[in-house]
Amino acid sequence: MNQEYCIGLDVHKSQTTFSVKSKEGITLAEGECATQYRDIKKNLSEYLDKASIVMEACTSYYHLYESMKKDKIDVHVANVIQLRKCIGKNDKIDAERLADMYRLNSLPEAYIPDKKIQTLRIMINIYHNLVCEGGRLQNQIRSMLDMKGFFCPIKELTSKKGMSYINSYLQANNDLSMRYLYESLNEMVQRIKRLTIEIDCYVKENFSEEYVLLKTIPGVGDIIAAYLIAEICPIERFSDKKKLRRYAGVIPIKEQSDKKIYATYLPKHASRRLLRYALVLAANAAARFNSKLRTYYNKKKKGKTHGHAIMCVTSSLSDIIYHVLSTKKPYNK
Repeated sequence: MNQEYCIGLDVHKSQTTFSVKSKEGITLAEGECATQYRDIKKNLSEYLDKASIVMEACTSYYHLYESMKKDKIDVHVANVIQLRKCIGKNDKIDAERLADMYRLNSLPEAYIPDKKIQTLRIMINIYHNLVCEGGRLQNQIRSMLDMKGFFCPIKELTSKKGMSYINSYLQANNDLSMRYLYESLNEMVQRIKRLTIEIDCYVKENFSEEYVLLKTIPGVGDIIAAYLIAEICPIERFSDKKKLRRYAGVIPIKEQSDKKIYATYLPKHASRRLLRYALVLAANAAARFNSKLRTYYNKKKKGKTHGHAIMCVTSSLSDIIYHVLSTKKPYNK
């Protein structure tokens, strides 16, 4: 860091707290302004040319980050998950500590995806939320059928058989609440289908090489490949396969002091939720249809639960994905 000043920004939706520090750690200025680039620039104009700016990753940071990059300002974004372990929840203190951590080269920086990855991530998030909402609607329909004394033998209500079963129920019974839920579910299914096509076209157009490579891996279909590309690419940001495992949260961590182990758990709070979700789906499919991974699953399940065994398969799939993407070679059985 060759800049004369370090500016910490604690960014919120409507207000941003700033703290300007010198190389020696002396506070030169502090205050609050609106979360708009023009307001930040107005308040910090005398420092910006010779300053490094650091802020937390949040929903409001991206437009500030892009604007500063356009003006060739040295800007950095902190990894919030790691940051919360060592920073208090006070806006003024947060801004000061962000500046101090960068000044002392101890800031855990976050990866900022390019626009193509950012767009795909947004599409995947929307798709995932629609799927979750569809699941809630299905649960409501099943509960209502149970209340009426009807047993639905079909596992997936969004399938043709499932929708046909609900439709036949509505024809035989004048149930307004069920009709509303059926129409909501039908609309949700159509939206998911349209978005699936959009995601598939976008991935094939912008990430064709990664898409083809990932599809050779057992358990990875069209939409799972899109999940993986959105959360992992570019693979070069992971120095080895262990980094990818930890990022995905598919290997347990231990809390230990001296020789005593207090807890062993999956780091769900410190990993990519959607990446782990996609890997677990792929692992379940691979454990059913791929002979080698099925053998590995059966071996790990002896004396253990399904969850333990499937996480072992998930960890292996993570290694396979790293190897395929880093070598640019398709999966070889």
